[in-house]
Amino acid sequence: MTKLPPPPQRTSIPGGVLDWASCVLGVITGVLDASRGRSGSRVWELTCADGTRFFPKIASTKASYDREVHAYRFAVPALGPGRTPRLQAADPGELAMLLTALPGEAVASAVLDMNDLIRVHRQAGYLLRALHDRPIAPRGSVDVLAEVRARTASAGQGVAAAGTLLSHAEQELLLGLVRELPQLEACPTAFVHGDAQECNFLWDRPTGGAALLDFGQARPAVAVDDFVHLAVGPWVRYPRLRQMFFTGYGRELTDSERRVLPALAAVHAVDGLVQGIRARDPEVTEGARATLKLLADGVRW
Repeated sequence: MTKLPPPPQRTSIPGGVLDWASCVLGVITGVLDASRGRSGSRVWELTCADGTRFFPKIASTKASYDREVHAYRFAVPALGPGRTPRLQAADPGELAMLLTALPGEAVASAVLDMNDLIRVHRQAGYLLRALHDRPIAPRGSVDVLAEVRARTASAGQGVAAAGTLLSHAEQELLLGLVRELPQLEACPTAFVHGDAQECNFLWDRPTGGAALLDFGQARPAVAVDDFVHLAVGPWVRYPRLRQMFFTGYGRELTDSERRVLPALAAVHAVDGLVQGIRARDPEVTEGARATLKLLADGVRW
């Protein structure tokens, strides 16, 4: 009789999710936390008896689960093989997804030289354009317009709600920037990734291929939403990466996108500041403060 390996230690993965994954995959020999230290992230790496790896992920809400499963079924296949994880199985009762593994390492934590970073950002531009080119159903187009108008109406309230977290000068600066948000209605719409940043870019050095991870915020929106994290992060440090991204993307920012990008960065910074303080997450808070400083220094894209 073949002796099976001992059952893996369940760590923090719910037993029901591990049992479900075992039914789909067979014998599981290893379980590791793969949340990458992200607040609220519930992801694990499973190793099967044959050495293959998969990632079960539990969504935080039913809406988030529906959004991500839809993205993997509707939009992700258009990016091509090896460019994103694939949805192996989904369990709506547990709000769980089982995703295939890809080779490589997250760009944000990898040690890459400038040549590699250039290739990553050019390919990321290409991949995001392929995602953005997915057609949006008429109902999705209406949702985009409603979201644009809602965020425009609430942006000033968000600045006010931050209260003493912002200086008077910061409040005046941010209120001035968010007055540009009505320009969002003139921006191209797309099916966006929603969290396009280097921690969600994967780089496989042996093949020289980049991939996109984590479609938990993918939805119909304005395409410029997918440029905000990059604009206040790596593109500030290395402007050439911005150039290579848009080379891969196939077009430059429109005039409307250029005008609203600082406003979106402002909204992102205020949200991050409030959430970071509330969650006592210094990384999020410091990121928000860094964005505020960029805006105060007059950075434009």
